[in-house]
Amino acid sequence: MMKKNKYKFVIFGKIIHTDFFIKLLDKWGFEKPLVIISLDNEYHRDERLLTPYNLYSKIEDLAKDGLCDLYKLESVNNNETIKLLDQYNVNIAISINCRNIIKKNIIDYFDGLIFNLHDSYLPNERGGALNTWRILNGINEVGNTIHYLEEGIDTGPVVVQSKVKIEKQQPVTIDYLIAEKTNCEKILEEFINIIKSESDIPSKEQDNDSSYYYPRLYTEINGIINWDWDIESIEKFIRAFSTPYPGAFTYFQNKKINILECRIESENNNIFHPFSNGKIVTVMDDKSVRVIVGGKSLIIEKISIDGKHMLPGDILSIKYNLYSPLDELVYAKNHVPSTLSMNKNEKKYSE
Repeated sequence: MMKKNKYKFVIFGKIIHTDFFIKLLDKWGFEKPLVIISLDNEYHRDERLLTPYNLYSKIEDLAKDGLCDLYKLESVNNNETIKLLDQYNVNIAISINCRNIIKKNIIDYFDGLIFNLHDSYLPNERGGALNTWRILNGINEVGNTIHYLEEGIDTGPVVVQSKVKIEKQQPVTIDYLIAEKTNCEKILEEFINIIKSESDIPSKEQDNDSSYYYPRLYTEINGIINWDWDIESIEKFIRAFSTPYPGAFTYFQNKKINILECRIESENNNIFHPFSNGKIVTVMDDKSVRVIVGGKSLIIEKISIDGKHMLPGDILSIKYNLYSPLDELVYAKNHVPSTLSMNKNEKKYSE
C-alpha cells in the first residue's frame, strides 16, 4: 500500500495545468486537495477561447469524480479562505493561474510552503500575456517556472524550471499554449517528485536586475495595428494577437476589422512611399489583398468581423486605406486590463 505523504495541498486557480496537478496528486497517493478558484464570471473568456483546442480546465468534473474539494470565492484573500484552510488542515499551497494577487495573510499561513507556477523562465518575463509578448519580441521558446510565492510579482526563489523551443517558423499564440501545456506537466512532475521524496525543496534566488516585467494585454483594446510601423513589426503583431485570440484589429470605412493571417510579400521588389501605409492596392484572385506597409507589401489572407471569418477581398476594396485612430493607439499603449474587466465584455459573445 502506498505511503501517504505528510503534505496536504491547497491549489489556488483554474487552468488545464491545475487539472493535471490534481490527477498527479491522486496518482501518487496524496490526500485529496482543497482547490479554491474565482467565481465563474472570471473564466468566461478562457472557456470561449480555449475549449476548441481542448485547453480549457474541466476542474468541476474532477470535483464531481471526488479528486478534489472545490470552492469558488470572490477573493482568496479573505477570512473565508482562512477558515477553509483550517477546516481542511492543509499545510502546503500552490498557485496555478490564481486570478487574485495572493496577499501577505495567506502567504504567511504556510510559513514558506507556498509556491507559484509561472509561465516563463524566471527571472525573465515576469507578468502576463507572455506568449503574445514572446512573438512581439521574436522569442521562439516557452519557459515555465515553479517558485516560492512572495508578495512581489513573480519574485520568489526558483524551485524548478524548464524551457522548450517552438519549432514552427511563424508561430501564433496557440502554438505557444500547446507547448506550454507539455512543459508545465514536465515541471509539475519534477515538483511533485521533490515533494513526495520529503527531501529539502530547492531554493535558488532570482537575479532581479536580469528581470523584465510585461503587463497583461487585452486583444480587443491593446491589439490595434499601427500602420506606421515597419512591415516585420506589423506581421509579428498580427501573429501575436491571432489564434486563439480574436486577432489584431484596424478599421476600414468605419468598420472594425480583425486580421487573423498575413504574410510579407518577399517577392515584390517595389518600394513605396510612407504616405501609402495602410493603402489597399490589390484584391488578388484568391480574395487575399495587398496592403502597403513600410515601403513594402503585406498580403492579408484571413480576416474576421464581429467574430465571423471571411475572405479579405469580399470586404476590403482598392482605393481605400486600413487605418487606426490615433486616440485608440495612444489608449492601447497605456491600457492594462484586469481579468474581471475582460470577462465583463464576454456577454456579447453569448447573445
